[in-house]
Amino acid sequence: MHSPVYLAICTVSLSSMLWLGAPGLTSTVLGSTLAIAVLGVPHGGLDHWTGRRLLRERFKDHWWAIFFPAYLLVGLVFALGWIAAPTTSVVLFFLISAWHFGREDQQASNRSARWSSTERAARHVAAVAVGGLVIWVPALARPDEMRSLLQMIVPAESIDSAIRIVDATRMVASVLVPLAIGFIIASLVESPLALERWVPVATVAIAIFAPILISFSVYFCGWHSWLGLQRLRREESLSVAQFVRHVAPLSVAAILGVAVAGWWLQGAAVDSILQGQTSPSLRIVFIGLSAIAVPHLLLHELDSSIDRSPSIQEVC
Repeated sequence: MHSPVYLAICTVSLSSMLWLGAPGLTSTVLGSTLAIAVLGVPHGGLDHWTGRRLLRERFKDHWWAIFFPAYLLVGLVFALGWIAAPTTSVVLFFLISAWHFGREDQQASNRSARWSSTERAARHVAAVAVGGLVIWVPALARPDEMRSLLQMIVPAESIDSAIRIVDATRMVASVLVPLAIGFIIASLVESPLALERWVPVATVAIAIFAPILISFSVYFCGWHSWLGLQRLRREESLSVAQFVRHVAPLSVAAILGVAVAGWWLQGAAVDSILQGQTSPSLRIVFIGLSAIAVPHLLLHELDSSIDRSPSIQEVC
């Protein structure tokens, strides 16, 4: 299990910031974007394999004609939602992402049981609550920082959109965080020595004390994406070498994309960040990543619901 590594990463990150202080915003933006692109994006690098598995039986060799347009359309619609309805789109993205994070944790727990429909629904609520701690905790503990980041990302001239998003997220968090605490306590009481049960605690700690971009990058790259990569390699029965070879093209493309974004962030874009103004390049990076994420997480939840039995794994 990867939990000891993640707990160590959280400890080292918090200790480093305690002794050295948090890095500047420009360095944080570039470092977070690079980490997410290189370590995060590749865990969706074989989504077309998942699409082929789901569609090939019905559509034969034409599965790709259904999969790729649908996949791209979902991402495009969501990206446009940031412009047309930013508050609804961003809060919905937070909820879907939290659910996906929690479901990945459940599927990686290696323990299963049969649940009634009510109990299965409770597991989905637990997934949103616990899986979204990296979002919900900063909304409550670091609202001004979240508002400033959203001001730079959300395509709106007024700061009102960022304020509305933070207010709505805080309302959601005020309900889900107490639920998450209850789930975490129950999990620790059941098995206090299991290190994976302490992962949400570490996530809460780094979400409180570290800047949002750092805490999210540590969680997304150091925990969630790693679980996704492990699951993907296991499901496709690939050796490490085979897996790297198949995922490498997307990884290289991601690195090149981030290199271009990093070049764009030089000069005027960096100046606008430092002055608290909206950066168009920052918008493109984060809105683009979210547009990629939404079809990915919906695809894998669909795959889970079809391929897996009615059993639902533990949440923590």
